[in-house]
Amino acid sequence: MMHEQITTVEQVISDLETASSRNDVEALVALFAEDATIESYLVSRVFNRKEGVCRGRTEIRELALALSRRGRPWGGHEPPIIRGNTVVIEHRSASSDAEKFSVDIIEVKDGRIQSLRAYAGWRAIMALTGGAEADAAPT
Repeated sequence: MMHEQITTVEQVISDLETASSRNDVEALVALFAEDATIESYLVSRVFNRKEGVCRGRTEIRELALALSRRGRPWGGHEPPIIRGNTVVIEHRSASSDAEKFSVDIIEVKDGRIQSLRAYAGWRAIMALTGGAEADAAPT
C-alpha cells in the first residue's frame, strides 16, 4: 500500500516537471485537484491583491498563464524529497547551482496536487522586485 502511494506521488511530481518544462499550462493545471490551493508570494503580485492564495483550478490556470509569459527567474531544483503524501522541492538560483532560491511544499491527495505552498528566500524576492527591498532594508 505504501509503495503504491509513493509511486503515485512520484508520478504526479514527474508529470509536474514534464508539464513545467514544456510550458504546458493545461497539463499543469490538470495535476491539481478541483479545490486545490497555491500559497505563494507570486499570487499577490500576479493578481495585484494582498492575499497570496489561489483557490481552485480557474485561478491556478490564470496564475500559470501569467507565470508562463514571464518566464522563470530560478534555475533547476534539487531532487524532490518525498515523505508519504508530502513533497519538498528546493529550487536553485539561475546564477548558482549551490544557492537555494525557494522551497515548494506540495501535498498530494488521491493522485492530484491538493496544495502547493511556496516559500521564497531573499534572492527570489529581489528577482521579483528588482532589488527595491534592498534600499528599504535596515543596515
